[in-house]
Amino acid sequence: MADRQSDPGGQIAGRTKQIDALKLGGGQCRPHDLRRTGPSSMAELGALPDVIETCLKHPEENKMKRIYQRGTYEGPMRDAWPLWGERLDLLTNKPANVVTLRAA
Repeated sequence: MADRQSDPGGQIAGRTKQIDALKLGGGQCRPHDLRRTGPSSMAELGALPDVIETCLKHPEENKMKRIYQRGTYEGPMRDAWPLWGERLDLLTNKPANVVTLRAA
């Protein structure tokens, strides 16, 4: 990601020539930013915290839950990922009938 957010003249030999393909107005974006934004959006769209943690492959910290609750959340995860995908699709391919409001 960093290679695609470089300043002019910042191309590294043998790497991509598309140095501004991911350049954003608010500064550089890192992979961890996506790892944080996805779960936050899933939560806002109604996914349960335990399901989000499972989507992120985070191990259960509570020993008792880890031992006794062995569910995989396979069904809820199957529902959570499309929520995030639909939100990304809306953000990148805004339908003609959607108006973006700017904060005051």
